[in-house]
Amino acid sequence: MPSQIPVITTCGKDGSPDPEEVERLYVAAFSSPPLFESPEFGDHNARLYGSLRHRPDLVVAAARERGDLIGFAYGHRWLWKLQCDPWERQLFDSLGHRAGEIEDSFAVYVRAVAPYRQRTGFGRRLLDSLLQTAGRQRAWLLTRDEATPAMALYVSGGWAPIGHGPDTSNGRPGVVLAWQAATSRGRAVPG
Repeated sequence: MPSQIPVITTCGKDGSPDPEEVERLYVAAFSSPPLFESPEFGDHNARLYGSLRHRPDLVVAAARERGDLIGFAYGHRWLWKLQCDPWERQLFDSLGHRAGEIEDSFAVYVRAVAPYRQRTGFGRRLLDSLLQTAGRQRAWLLTRDEATPAMALYVSGGWAPIGHGPDTSNGRPGVVLAWQAATSRGRAVPG
């Protein structure tokens, strides 16, 4: 049962999964329908994660079962002045006047769940743990602009589209979704 598997969150590199095991999870999670991602997708995302592991504001949510990584998500605080690669510039340009809506929020990178744990509520627990540990009032992510199980999870969790960004792996512009924390006694709580 997914609720019995602990989700461990860490800040920074210590205790976070290695890029190689993250790559294996991505390939397993995204190579089947409806996404049909190539192994290069896993390699790309593992390299991106590896390049960001040095950030002190990196937050990682991971879960293991019998030693195997079965769930993973990560992100960091987003400040435009620190974002300077071509993809980030394209995101800024694509969002236009709405780019300011994600300033000083939490950027959620790809969330991956082992196929046998998908559609069980485990992905929501993983995302909620990540957001709670991040402690930010606002977050954003980029995903395919398609009716996927991930999109259903995001919409049901209160994420709303604010525009389109760079192309996703399907060659079409991704949709940028933003989330605003509900508050309970002044504390941010995941939707």
